[in-house]
Amino acid sequence: MGDNSQRAEIRALTGIRAFAALWVVMIHLAYALPTSLDGVRWFASLGYLGVDLFFVLSGFIISYNYWPSFVKPSALAYRRFLGLRLARLYPVHMFTLLASALLMLSVQVAGLNQRVAQAFVTHKDFTDWTGTNFIANLLMVQAWGPYHVVSWNNPSWSVSCEWFAYLIFPLLALLRPQRLPAVVSIALAGLLVSIVASVAQAGGQSPFFMLIRVSCEFMAGCLIYHAYIRYDGRAASSRMLCFGTFALLVGVLILLWNQRGIASDWAAVTFPLLILGIAVSSGAVASTLGSKPAVYWGRVSYSLYMTHGVVLWPLKALAPIRETATTLHRSALLGFYLIVIGSIAAMTYHFVEEPARKWLRRRVGRISRLPSDRAPHRTGTDCVTVDAAANQ
Repeated sequence: MGDNSQRAEIRALTGIRAFAALWVVMIHLAYALPTSLDGVRWFASLGYLGVDLFFVLSGFIISYNYWPSFVKPSALAYRRFLGLRLARLYPVHMFTLLASALLMLSVQVAGLNQRVAQAFVTHKDFTDWTGTNFIANLLMVQAWGPYHVVSWNNPSWSVSCEWFAYLIFPLLALLRPQRLPAVVSIALAGLLVSIVASVAQAGGQSPFFMLIRVSCEFMAGCLIYHAYIRYDGRAASSRMLCFGTFALLVGVLILLWNQRGIASDWAAVTFPLLILGIAVSSGAVASTLGSKPAVYWGRVSYSLYMTHGVVLWPLKALAPIRETATTLHRSALLGFYLIVIGSIAAMTYHFVEEPARKWLRRRVGRISRLPSDRAPHRTGTDCVTVDAAANQ
């Protein structure tokens, strides 16, 4: 996109998306884990932090791919950037929104038998499933203010936030963060995420908390990108940085486990350093997160994130995992849930997300072609939703 250099894929960052998406899914299934695994259940219950990880990652990757295009911003570059981002977000968002609507109609209108209908209704509160909220979802503004972000397809609130981040991304170029020393960029990134954690610690009741959250974390990712391009460490120091950031995250999690009064959002303060550590990683971390299975599921992660809520609704209604069930029975159903969720996500990726994205990208390319244009190299990590996430 106006950048004549092709950016190589950072495969480890693609792989970390798979973990972030699975972490989000597990927050809805933590109750099904064996009670003997109290620590694992607690960690799964923190899955909402996977979205924060996606937001930081998204800021990094969007900067990695598109920052050179906005060193000298232009209306054409901005229009094309938004077109490409819309091609990335909207097809799966629309697909899952319509799937949610059809599922609701099948329950409320199609006349399912009373027992099945009741099972479906007990897992959803349709109070906020209004026409106004549906339109807000269509426009991807449902997390921007007074709308109910948990209506219709719940995970899509992060897509709304991601879209907001894309709209303001070119404005970040005006702040000239590339002029900052790397250590200052890292410190500011940590400070920005600390603002989010502080608001969460205080209750996070602001109607605009979601926008504060994405703006701070996305900008933190942008700052980490500028620290990354200045990083010139050797392989040994890269490994030390990578393992050091993982150790820091584990230490913070242990602190949060022992001090339950502290908001778990403080763990996200380690995410900017974690992204930097993974980006420069080599050795075991790079090979594990950059492995073929991890990279594949990292690419599927957006579809996984967006479809899991729609899939879990009928699963929980028709094959509920009850607390009173035996550990073996609960484990078997949990495995079944994960297989179904993963299968639907993979099919959505191959038959909805990728074909629609490629078609829309071609359309955007024809409508807004830049002089000497070359599309950015596909990294597989260019969206949150979580990106979500949601990657990005």
